[in-house]
Amino acid sequence: MKKIIIISCIILVLIFLNYPVFDSEGISYLIIFTCFVAICFSGAKIYFPSDQENYDSVEKETDQLEKYDGDFQCTSEGFYHRQNNLLELIKWDDIISVYSFSIPISNHKKETGLEIITDNTSYEFNKHTPGIEKLTNEMYNHLPDWQLNSPTIRINNHGLEKTKLYERHYEKNL
Repeated sequence: MKKIIIISCIILVLIFLNYPVFDSEGISYLIIFTCFVAICFSGAKIYFPSDQENYDSVEKETDQLEKYDGDFQCTSEGFYHRQNNLLELIKWDDIISVYSFSIPISNHKKETGLEIITDNTSYEFNKHTPGIEKLTNEMYNHLPDWQLNSPTIRINNHGLEKTKLYERHYEKNL
């Protein structure tokens, strides 16, 4: 990268010293522009060499997050939630509704997570809860009528927003 910067600088100096050599001004401008682009991109690569985030690395990290159980252990009948070294079973059939929430913390940051309401109690898990990605995928697979395109509703003046992801439907017996 340093060689590219040095060569580009030498070419720029030669063009500036011998500017009227070329028959067309457009060629000189094109060479100058190309050298400036090469210097800018080479300089960025030198100053930020650890910028290795690409599609494969992001995909690998996502796959690892989706396989990580964290505080949850999912089964076919429900999931166990580990809290204070106690395991509590939350059955899929007991879940009444699931909401995604977003709470503003500051002007530019929001805390997001899931709110799960069951027959007995409700649970809130934020995005930093270990294993939340796998739990979300398991809920999508086990709960029917998962709604990904529900409207987001603003709940209060402080900016709390909720999106209904799932709601249990009761069948009426006639």
